Amino acid sequence: MKWIKKYYLIYIFLCGTFSISQAENNQILIKADSLFSIGEFQSAAIEYERFLYFSDTEQSNFNCLYKKAQCYKLTTDFAKACKTLERINLFRESIDNYIDIKRELSLCYYLDSKLQKALMQITQLRHKAKSLPKETQLVEIFVLNEMKKWKDAQEKAKLYAKQYVSEENKKLISLEKLDSLYSKKNLPKLKSIEKAENLSRFIPGAGQIYCGKITEGSFTFLFNGAFLALGIQQIFTKFYFTGYTAGFGVLHKTYTGNMARTKHLAKKVNLVRHTSFNESIIKYMLSL
Repeated sequence: MKWIKKYYLIYIFLCGTFSISQAENNQILIKADSLFSIGEFQSAAIEYERFLYFSDTEQSNFNCLYKKAQCYKLTTDFAKACKTLERINLFRESIDNYIDIKRELSLCYYLDSKLQKALMQITQLRHKAKSLPKETQLVEIFVLNEMKKWKDAQEKAKLYAKQYVSEENKKLISLEKLDSLYSKKNLPKLKSIEKAENLSRFIPGAGQIYCGKITEGSFTFLFNGAFLALGIQQIFTKFYFTGYTAGFGVLHKTYTGNMARTKHLAKKVNLVRHTSFNESIIKYMLSL
């Protein structure tokens, strides 16, 4: 008899803990929407998750997950936005909802620098919907630019201009402008990291000069040359310990440091040039 009472009490406890009325759950949703409307996105995301915990309606789940993802996107937490959107079961959703989710996923993955994943979402959306929303077409162009697929990006950009620039005169001007932006002379001149490292390997400072740092490269060459000369001079005068420690010992440190510095400079130069080019494309495409 005691075990019957025990399990009965456990059952009552669980029902009391996990049951919640529809009215109470709607209040949670109202609170979440209110927090969202006043810009309290972190708190709103928590309330949306609380609603999802008690909700058993598919449409309500879709709306809450979508809004929760918007909360994360608006706080620039794009990784969490993607994870939230991925929780939506798209097999049960309408084509309109499918398009909305894939559009948001491609954008959030792009903003989170997950370029391959962004491109995969766009490919899936194109296969399902046959044509891409306007915003997603722009995201695809920007993703291709980030991936340095400039020929593909140019083709997509020109298709976008043909589709959304209505006046023929402006359309021709836009196409000419895109050809100019993607011309060989305007594409970012990226430095070869391998070449920069090899130059510094054989001639210390040459890698920095290759990356545009002429003064730094010249100083590095003289600095390494001075310690090499010191090491040789000390050995010739039979000060072997001084020659090894003050000369070749320091030279080893400056030589390896020079290699790491050259690699860093090449990456930095490429990033600046690539970013500058991409920003010019983004600015122009958004103006169409």
